[in-house]
Amino acid sequence: MSDSTTRFNYGPVAILGLAMALGPLTALSLGSRFADEETLARANAGLENYTPVSRLAPYGATGATAGVPEYASGKTLADVLKGSGVFDSFEDAVVAAGLDSTLTSGGKYTVFAPSDEAFARLPEEERAALLADKAALAAILSKHIVPGRYTATDLMEMRQARTLDGGTIEVGPSANLNGHVGAGGAEVVQTNLFASNGIVHVVDRIIR
Repeated sequence: MSDSTTRFNYGPVAILGLAMALGPLTALSLGSRFADEETLARANAGLENYTPVSRLAPYGATGATAGVPEYASGKTLADVLKGSGVFDSFEDAVVAAGLDSTLTSGGKYTVFAPSDEAFARLPEEERAALLADKAALAAILSKHIVPGRYTATDLMEMRQARTLDGGTIEVGPSANLNGHVGAGGAEVVQTNLFASNGIVHVVDRIIR
């Protein structure tokens, strides 16, 4: 009795499945064990036309490559805080701590600025005590300022950052924030408010 079973070449299917799951380079490496010459030729042709796409491309340029937008060219970080209407409490605290000159300087800084709503979550007595103690206030606010210019794209790749006081805070996607970007335990809720001397990112709480 003759064998009537049709033999099917699984090579193309194997490479297609691997390409979808693993990417063309890995698929081609593994699939070559099973594919015939014609299939490999087609796979190689596709690889030659493959253009890698950065997973961070949707978040824009990094701080090293991003230019200063025209609207921000005449504004310092202090101007961004002052003109937003969202950071009044943070701005007042920065002035009280004597850090306002830092935000108007020619250096480059990234500021994680708590919104007025975030400041409002602090008990009134604690807010009053901080404003009355310049050293303690400066110590806390320094944790919100990072030397260097870091965009949202940079934050996605970071794990920690050195703050103005010389300490470090965790920065980057966090499991505690459902994968959202955080800084010092606070969630970054708005990004890339540009100034001529840095960038402001809005956070939802005070960084301790």
